[in-house]
Amino acid sequence: MAAELQSEPLQGLRDTASAGSAVSGRRLRSPAPWRYLIAPGVVIGVISVYPLIKLVQIAFSNVGPTNLIGSWSWVGFANLSAQLHSHVLWAAARVTLELTVMLLVSDLVVGFAVAAVLVERSRTTSAVMSLMTFVWALPPLVSGSVWKFLLASDGPVNGLLGNLGMKPVDWLASPHLALWSVGFVTSWAALPFATLVLRGGMLSVPKDMVEAAAVDGARYWQTQLRIVLPQLRPTMTILAVLAVLYSFQGFNFIFAMTSGGPGTATVNVPFLAYQQAFTTFDLSAGSAIALLAMVVIVLLAIPYTLSVRREEQA
Repeated sequence: MAAELQSEPLQGLRDTASAGSAVSGRRLRSPAPWRYLIAPGVVIGVISVYPLIKLVQIAFSNVGPTNLIGSWSWVGFANLSAQLHSHVLWAAARVTLELTVMLLVSDLVVGFAVAAVLVERSRTTSAVMSLMTFVWALPPLVSGSVWKFLLASDGPVNGLLGNLGMKPVDWLASPHLALWSVGFVTSWAALPFATLVLRGGMLSVPKDMVEAAAVDGARYWQTQLRIVLPQLRPTMTILAVLAVLYSFQGFNFIFAMTSGGPGTATVNVPFLAYQQAFTTFDLSAGSAIALLAMVVIVLLAIPYTLSVRREEQA
């Protein structure tokens, strides 16, 4: 009995010691959460923050091929003012606006219609969604090069038109059709993403509402427009902002298909910044245009952030 009484305190001490060692072991094996942010922070700083700082510095300086390596003279807002008074920039802004309208129509109107058709689960739907995902995953330079081949003057599309007895069309050489061709290809590449997002939103709509509308005699498209579409308003708002941001970042398709031509018919704001910086080597002008575009993108990103926050709270 005495031995048992002596062993109980010893056992308690052993349990306490093992618990303390386990806690200390967990503390040693679990570093502070902020330490995990060191490596990503360094990578982001090197890849994004440092070039952004240099972009702002060049935009407010006089930088060209003669003094690229050396000291840069500070000119203040002269580069930004010169670009804001340039008709070339406003022409590129008009091209960007037209591409934005095409993307909005494609993503919101066509994307909604395609998503409404593919909302029902079936083998055909799975096959079409897989194909659209493949199209969306293609690199823009690859898609643009393929479409440049298809829409060339002697390409397969004009060959098909010739077999049908129709005249060939200058899809990429005509000043009036080149922008529409680039806009079509850009919309074609962005449509799968819009369809996937809208289809996901449609699947989250309560089935009771859809079934109640069907019981009341509403047709399929009446239900989609009057019941489903109002439920997708937050999703479509976010998608519209993303389409606008995507249009401001559109560079790859123009570079691959037209290189801004014919003339300046397909030169948008990002491509104009590229031309000024790496074709004419006016780095100050190119940086000023890129900085102005970045300001517009930031202003457009604010409604997107607020919409996402409201939807998360809801």
